[in-house]
Amino acid sequence: MLRSTVSKVIWVGRATVFLVGLAVILAVVLGVATAALAGTGVGATSNLGKLNTVNQISRLVGSTDNPMLRVDNNGAGTNATALDLQVEPDHAPMKVNSSTRVAGLNADLVDGKDASQFMASSTYMREFNPNGTFPNQGGPGTLKNDGTRVISQSCDSGDRLLSGGPASVDSGTTPSVVLDSFPSDPVTWTARIKPAAGGDNWTVVVLCADQQP
Repeated sequence: MLRSTVSKVIWVGRATVFLVGLAVILAVVLGVATAALAGTGVGATSNLGKLNTVNQISRLVGSTDNPMLRVDNNGAGTNATALDLQVEPDHAPMKVNSSTRVAGLNADLVDGKDASQFMASSTYMREFNPNGTFPNQGGPGTLKNDGTRVISQSCDSGDRLLSGGPASVDSGTTPSVVLDSFPSDPVTWTARIKPAAGGDNWTVVVLCADQQP
């Protein structure tokens, strides 16, 4: 009876050792496999929705008459972008090997400059054109208390003022005197003169860049 009981205890002990050893082996194997599935290291599986760490370039090479990769984000939130590229300061987020224009690609800045900092290639001139002349009042424009006259001429709204100034100012025996000539706002040029005694039908001309699309 005693011998039978001891034999059973020994058998249970051996079985227990075997199971514990098997558990350790499985833990080691499955642990390594889990680490591989987490996308860590060269050659590891890249898991979606997981942090995948690798310090080597990952390449997708093929030949097809279609895009090689598509990222489609159907979210409607304000931050629902299809791609997020992050780099250290002063590093470009990507590089390309083609200068072909990408249709529909919008950029906030071009070489660090906003669109408002670039001048359009289309320009035009505009001249103040009063209704008639006023020789008895010293010419066109707004009469000031000191006897001087002021004329302002503007570009179209949204365009850029490039330059301007008074034109056709009387330069006779007793000429008119230009007292002020300056851009009074981003699209307007203003000039002030003291007209000649006999009057002066002078104007203000502006040169504008057509910034309208």
